[in-house]
This record gives sequence, C-alpha cells and structure tokens, in this order.
Amino acid sequence: MPTINNPTDNIYTDIGINRPPPTDQPNRGELGQSDFLALLTAQLANQDPLSPTDSKEFTSQMSQFASLDSLQSLVTKFDDLATSLTSNQALQASSLVGRQVLFPSAVGYVADESGMAGQINVPRNVTNLRFEIKDASGQLVRSINVGSKPAGDIEFFWDGRNEAGDFLGAGQYEVAAFATVGDQTEQLPTSIRAQVQSVNLAASSGGIFLNLTGLGQIDFNDVKEVG
Repeated sequence: MPTINNPTDNIYTDIGINRPPPTDQPNRGELGQSDFLALLTAQLANQDPLSPTDSKEFTSQMSQFASLDSLQSLVTKFDDLATSLTSNQALQASSLVGRQVLFPSAVGYVADESGMAGQINVPRNVTNLRFEIKDASGQLVRSINVGSKPAGDIEFFWDGRNEAGDFLGAGQYEVAAFATVGDQTEQLPTSIRAQVQSVNLAASSGGIFLNLTGLGQIDFNDVKEVG
C-alpha cells in the first residue's frame, strides 16, 4: 500500500521554521481516568454483601473521581490552548525570516561592503562620543568620532573598511562605544542589527529563537526592534 503523506508535514519547512521535535508518548505506567473508574467498578462489584462499602468512603472515592475528571478536562483544554499558541507563534515567526532585528550585543557581522549598523545607548548628554571596531583577533581596525550627543539611542554605521579605506572582508567584528560623561570616560551599551535566517520553536517552552546571519541564535525576547 503506498504511503500517504500528511499535508501538514511540511508546513513548518514551507514558512522557514524548524519544527520542534515530537513530545514523548504518555507513560502507560500511570493510572488514568478509565483505570480509576474500572477499579472503582470492580470494588463495588466484588464487595462483601455482609459488609458493604461505607457510604462516606464511597462518597469520598466518587469525589476523587470527579476531581480527577475535572483535572483531566482542564489538562486537555490547556494542551489545546498550547497547540493554538504554538500555531500562532509559527505564523508570526515566519514573517521574521529575511528581516532585520535589533538586539543588545557588542558583536556584529559584516557580510559584504554594506557594512554593519546598530545603536549606542546614551543614558544622558555626553561629549566626545566615539565607537571602535576590532576584528576577530582583537586588533583595533577603525575608530570613528561622533562628537557630542543628547541622551537617547544613537544610530551608528560602519562600512567595513579600515582607516586606509580598505574593505576588511566578511566576518564578525566587535564594537565598543565610549563617551565623556561629566569628567569621566565611560563605555556605553551597544545594540546590533542583523538579518534573520531562520526560526526555531522550542518544543518544551514554546519560545521563539532566531538564527541570525553570521551570529548564531538569540532568544526572540531579546529583540528590541524588528526592521
């Protein structure tokens, strides 16, 4: 007999999402609702006619059964809700593939001469703001002065070239921002823009993880902005 493929098998692949692995099968070593009911029925059918089950004990057992039934129903509803939320996350995550995201980081990736962009978080008015670029070996390859800036998120851009104007090639580069605050020089937080290659959905937590070009994986919760 020919094998018939489920039409939903490839839906995650079609929208650029890595499907989470299937969850483990239920543990058959545990008693379920039907098992509890069977035991209760067997107990009633085989009770001693001269010493029947105490009414209070029977009521207690029935109450336990009702509680188990309600709990089982609640678990099923939560499972259905989790499935629905995962489907919604899959649809939302698929729209991120190919787009730029901004996230806190000191490391960016240069793919070509389009360079690398990001933000410098300036907590208050500063002077002598500059950012420095280092290559993978830690060598300083470029220093760019920005000047005085007010508090806020300051956009920065590096074209991937050194001081002599030579393009340094694709790869990861570290960015560090410094500024004079009062009479002291402080290092300021930076964020990097990067392109989303694919998306992973975590089976256990239902979380979204983004695979970024040249930078690896980050949690979607760390994203500050989607471009």
